[in-house]
Amino acid sequence: MNDLIRSAIAAEAEERVDSRTVLAELHKAKKRRKPLGLIIGVASLTAAAAAAAVIIPTAVKKTDASPATNPPATVTAQNVLLLGLDSYGFTDTIVYARFETDGSVSAVSLPRDVWTGGAGGQKINHLFQEDPAKLTDAVEKMTGTKVDHYAAVKMSELGKVADAVGGVEICLTAPAKDQFSGVDLPAGRSTVKGEQALAFLRQRYGLRNGDLDRIKRHQAFLTALAAKITKENALPVAREIGRTIHVDQGWDVLEFAQRFRGPVKIRTATLPVGPEEITSTGAGFVVDQAQAKQFVEKQFGGGAPAEPGCVS
Repeated sequence: MNDLIRSAIAAEAEERVDSRTVLAELHKAKKRRKPLGLIIGVASLTAAAAAAAVIIPTAVKKTDASPATNPPATVTAQNVLLLGLDSYGFTDTIVYARFETDGSVSAVSLPRDVWTGGAGGQKINHLFQEDPAKLTDAVEKMTGTKVDHYAAVKMSELGKVADAVGGVEICLTAPAKDQFSGVDLPAGRSTVKGEQALAFLRQRYGLRNGDLDRIKRHQAFLTALAAKITKENALPVAREIGRTIHVDQGWDVLEFAQRFRGPVKIRTATLPVGPEEITSTGAGFVVDQAQAKQFVEKQFGGGAPAEPGCVS
């Protein structure tokens, strides 16, 4: 499946075709290996790039009354782990998202420095590199829910994704300047592209709440990116994300893609954690599992998404 996704997105599929035709043709791709790129972007759901994957299918809408393929008779909600990997393969960003049958999305960001197994145990951001199953098991235990699928992409690709949509608008409550991340942005609204988009997403030092404030930036970027995906830029975005995409082999991407047929807004929240604890193995956060389960259940229960505001 990963090879099919990459070959499809890498293809020079410049024609704008009906999304139903794309789905119908992709069903035949295993036999014919015809390169198709438009709808495959939905498979690249990862962290801050999740919005691109959600919106890409909605950008290629119905153009006539006769369907080229019928949606599955039964569509179920799915819980998907969206992962942004750093250059070492650690999960720099973890978003746990519930995709409902109507295409609505509720997402919970998991701080990368959460301890699994209690203080002094193993940090959650190390698990995927060792074995994806370890990460899914830890999330299931923490949240009391079943992880259906995961998708991962390199965070370094997000600057190119921002370029592909002409920049992503963000808003800061105060100027941001940091020598480590390279961010240099004024207070108020800015449109970030390329390296500045990456710097905005990477900054942790100089923020009052460290990685927790950085998570809010990821959420703001995610929401703003969703608003910028159009029919015209969907394919370039899919190509950029598709260069490093990795999804689990059991994911029926075709079925998943068909549920998205209109504008999508994403509800975001951050898993509550206790105060940072420093142990012999480093600093991290401890999560109250009972509280975490209640929080995720409530977030996944739905509700109106809040409009994005300015972040630190």
